[in-house]
Amino acid sequence: MHNLLRFIKLNQFLLLFILIEGFSISLLLQNNTYQASQTIEFSTQYTSAIYNYANYFSDYIGLKETNDYLTIENAKLYTLLQNNEQSFDSTIFPDKKFNYLAAKVINNSVKKRNNFITLNKGSKNGVKHGMGVITDQGVIGIVHSVSKNFALVISLLHKKSAIGIFLKKNRHTGILTWKGFNYRIATISDLPIHIPINVGDTIITNSYSNIYPEEIHIGTISDFKKNNDDGFYTINVELFEDFNNLRYVYVIHSQQSEEQLLLEKIIATDE
Repeated sequence: MHNLLRFIKLNQFLLLFILIEGFSISLLLQNNTYQASQTIEFSTQYTSAIYNYANYFSDYIGLKETNDYLTIENAKLYTLLQNNEQSFDSTIFPDKKFNYLAAKVINNSVKKRNNFITLNKGSKNGVKHGMGVITDQGVIGIVHSVSKNFALVISLLHKKSAIGIFLKKNRHTGILTWKGFNYRIATISDLPIHIPINVGDTIITNSYSNIYPEEIHIGTISDFKKNNDDGFYTINVELFEDFNNLRYVYVIHSQQSEEQLLLEKIIATDE
C-alpha cells in the first residue's frame, strides 16, 4: 500500500493528464457521431494490422518448424528407400548400405576456384571424413574435415572434385569435374567420341564408389564437342542443383565403404 501511494505521488501529474484526456475523448465520442465512427474505424484498422503481423510471425515460425521437420523426415525416407532397393533379402543381407543425415548449410561459396560448404553437423552426429553429401537435386561434395559440431565439405565446385558418372541411357562411364567458370556447369572430358550422346542426356552417379549411391541424378548435357586429336568429347553438364541456393543437404554414411577401401588397399600393396 505504501508503495502504491508513493507511485501515485510521484506520478500525480501524469495520472491527472491521462484521466483528463480519457474524460475528454469520452465526451467527444458521445457528442460527435462522425468522430466516434472515425475513431472506431482507426482502432479497427490498427488492431487488424497488429493481428495480421502477429499471424504472419506465427506462420513464419510454424513454417520454419515444419520445414525442419520435413527435412528430417525426408532423411528417414531416403534410408528406407535405399534399404528396400539395395537389399535382396533382409534375412540374408541385414546390414543397411546407406544412411542419411539431414544437415543445414551455414556457409557456402560458389565464386572461388576452390569452394567449400560448412554444415551444422559434426562428429557428435556421426559425420566423418570422406562421407558423401547430396540433395534431392544431385551430388554436392565430400566431407573434408570434421569438428565436434561442424563439417567442412569440398564442394563439387572445386578443382580437386572428381565424380564418377554414368550416361543414364547407355551406362557408359566417365569423370565429372568443374573448370571454375560457371557454378551451374560441370564438365566431362574422358568420354570417347564413338559413344553416341545428345543434348539433354541425363548424367547420374556410377556404381564404382561407395561414397554415393548409384543413380543419383547430377544434371543433363547442355552442349558438347568432339576432339578428334585425342578421341574424346568435351561435354558440358548443366547441374540440377543450384549451388548458390543451398539450404539443406544429406550426409551419406555408407556401411560398406570402409570395407571396400581396406580391400582395395591390400590389392594396391600387392602391386
